[in-house]
Amino acid sequence: MNNIDVISPGHSPQIADAVRLLEDMRAPGRIDDLLNRDVCASVGQTRIGHRCHRRFQLNGIAFAMIRPVSTEPLKISGKSMGGIGCAVYNARLSKLGKIDNISMGGLMFHYISSRSPSSQAAVLDILFAERGFYLAGMPYKTISDVAIPGDVPGDPIEMRLVRLQFQQLNRHQFLKLRDFIYNHGAENGATDTKV
Repeated sequence: MNNIDVISPGHSPQIADAVRLLEDMRAPGRIDDLLNRDVCASVGQTRIGHRCHRRFQLNGIAFAMIRPVSTEPLKISGKSMGGIGCAVYNARLSKLGKIDNISMGGLMFHYISSRSPSSQAAVLDILFAERGFYLAGMPYKTISDVAIPGDVPGDPIEMRLVRLQFQQLNRHQFLKLRDFIYNHGAENGATDTKV
């Protein structure tokens, strides 16, 4: 990502290429402002018709992986892209799909249904292999998991769309997620229901 740091007396650095005009034509001061701008005041408080967190598209292909808690995180350190692919293939994943959008509060991804739902406790991993990013063991809550109507009637492959909400991230997970969005995200601008 080509960052241009603009430093002026009395002001903190701004990331110029990460900033874009918002709906009200005001530019935010920093991407941290975007990440924190619409955080709900408390867990119980929701905003009708809006999300609690801004959504971001990723600049690249990252994957969400749901795996049983009992399964070890992937061992991908120092592996080639092929080695990472083999590690993902050999893992006992419940769901695997490309992340459509992400926020500090949750994410959304599409996956192919295995038609054999697991009843085991599960955690979420995020993998952005081309950048060597892997965040493992995130607790989550499923907000929705719906079938997407196919183009071909009677198609045996069922695509599904799942929306997940992060639950009680530890400090390490929170900071790593924030850095991931900061370094690889572009504001989406979507404003549908909370996740």
